[in-house]
Amino acid sequence: MQATEKTAASILRKRPVGATKTKEDNVPPLVTLRLDSAVSISTSASSESMSNDVGKVYVPPPLVNQTSVLLVGFFIFILATIYPPLILLLAYMASKLIPYSFRVNDDAASRRRLFADFTKQDDLPDEFKQLPSHILLEESYWVNSRGMALCTTTMTPKHKPIRAVVCFCHGYTDNVSYMKQIEYQRLVDEGIAFVAIEYEGHGRSDGSLGLINDWNSLIEDVSSFFQEISRARFSGKSIFLMGESMGGAVAYCTYNRIPHVFRGVIFVCPMCKISDDMLPPQWVVNTLIWLIGPSGSTSFLGYLPIAPAKQNVGEVANKLEEKRIINGRAPLNYERNPRLATARELIKATQSISSSLSDFDASFLVIHGKDDRVTDPKLSQSLYEESKSKDKSLRLYDGMWHGLTSTEPDENIDLVFSDAIAWILQRS
Repeated sequence: MQATEKTAASILRKRPVGATKTKEDNVPPLVTLRLDSAVSISTSASSESMSNDVGKVYVPPPLVNQTSVLLVGFFIFILATIYPPLILLLAYMASKLIPYSFRVNDDAASRRRLFADFTKQDDLPDEFKQLPSHILLEESYWVNSRGMALCTTTMTPKHKPIRAVVCFCHGYTDNVSYMKQIEYQRLVDEGIAFVAIEYEGHGRSDGSLGLINDWNSLIEDVSSFFQEISRARFSGKSIFLMGESMGGAVAYCTYNRIPHVFRGVIFVCPMCKISDDMLPPQWVVNTLIWLIGPSGSTSFLGYLPIAPAKQNVGEVANKLEEKRIINGRAPLNYERNPRLATARELIKATQSISSSLSDFDASFLVIHGKDDRVTDPKLSQSLYEESKSKDKSLRLYDGMWHGLTSTEPDENIDLVFSDAIAWILQRS
C-alpha cells in the first residue's frame, strides 16, 4: 500500500511528543490501524479472506423482535382484563428497570462523544493530559471480521530501542483509554512497548457497553489483532501477554489459540474462576442460562443488567477510595449488575479454564493480592501448582486487593510492576 493511499475507513492518530490529548470529535466510527507508511491492517480476517471483508458494514441485530413485542402486548391485555391494578404494578417495575438498563453511554457513538468531552476537562490528572516527552502514544480503530471498530492503544519509547512488547488484556468493563495509559507507562520507561485492544462492548469500541454475547468471538478478536500487529510491527521482538482480572482469562485463552506468538504470559489477579462470594446459587445460574439461550444468541433478556451479584465489584476491588473515584469519572464505565448474557459467558469461560489448568504449558508469572475478594487467589495458586509449564513463578502480595496496578498505594503498584518488568526482561 502506498504511503499516500487512503481508504474510506482508515486513519492514524499519533499524539505528538509532549502534546495534549487529541480531540476525537471528527474521528469516523470505523477506522483501521495504519502501522506505518507501508502496512495497513484492515480486518481481523486472515490474509486469504481479507479481500472478502473490504467494505463490510456491521448491521446490529435487533434486541427485541416483533414476536416478542406482540407477546408482551398480549400479556398486558390479559392482565388488564383479569385485574386492572396489575398494570400499575407493571408500570412501577418498568419505571425502575428501564432507566437502570438503558444508559446514555451504552452505545459506542455516545461513549466516544462523551469521552471526547471528558478529555477537555481541566481537572483531569496531569499525567493524562500531558504525556511524558519520551513516550509515543498511538490510538486507532481496528475492524474485526464482524465489521466492528475496536479501539486500540500502542505506547512505545521515543528515544530508546524496544526491548520487549507486552500485549495487554484489560478486565471486565475496564478500558485502556484513561488511567491504564498512565499506570502502564512504567513498562515503556523500561523499553517495553505496550499494545492493547478494547473488547467489543468496552471502552470506545463498538458494541453495547458491558455486553459479551460470545466469549469465543472476543478471543478471536484479541488473537487476530495481537497476531497481526506483532507480525507487522514488532517482528523479531519478544512478545508477552499480560492480562488483568477477566483479562487474565482472555490472556489464557489467547495464548492457547496462538501460542507461537508469545514468549510468556503475566497474569494479574486472573479470573481463573469467579469467587464464590461473587456468584449467586448454582440453581439461579442454571435457570438464567436456560432462559437467555446459548452462547452467541442475541436476546432482550440477555441484554438486561440484572444478573444476581452478591457484592459491588468496584467497592471490593479497589483499596483506595480516591483512586476508585478518579478511575470512575470516565464516561466509559459500567456501574451496574452484569448483563445476563455476559454473566453466562464469564461463568462458562471460567469453568472451562479451571478444568484445564493442568494442560497449560506457557512460561508464566502469576501475581495476586492475598486479600482479593473478586478473583480467588487460591485459583492462582492452583494454576501455578497444576500447570505443566517448566517455567512458572508465583507472587502473592500480603494485604493487597484486586486492583494491583491501579488502585493500590503507589508503592504497591511500583512493586507489582517491578516484579513484572524483571520477569519480562529476563526472558527477552
